[in-house]
Amino acid sequence: MSRVFQTVFYLLGYQREEICERDTNKLEWKKAKTLLDDGFFLRLGNYNPFGSKENEFKEY
Repeated sequence: MSRVFQTVFYLLGYQREEICERDTNKLEWKKAKTLLDDGFFLRLGNYNPFGSKENEFKEY
């Protein structure tokens, strides 16, 4: 289940340093749960899964 949340965070534009343990790719719930606020749900509501993406995404 944590991989699903991690993927959603990445799709919404969050950086690895904001949600993962230092120097790893493991989701850190203490960091991630602080981001589950109105801003998260606003990003989720505005996310458009169709069409080309103009933002640059990093490979993790």
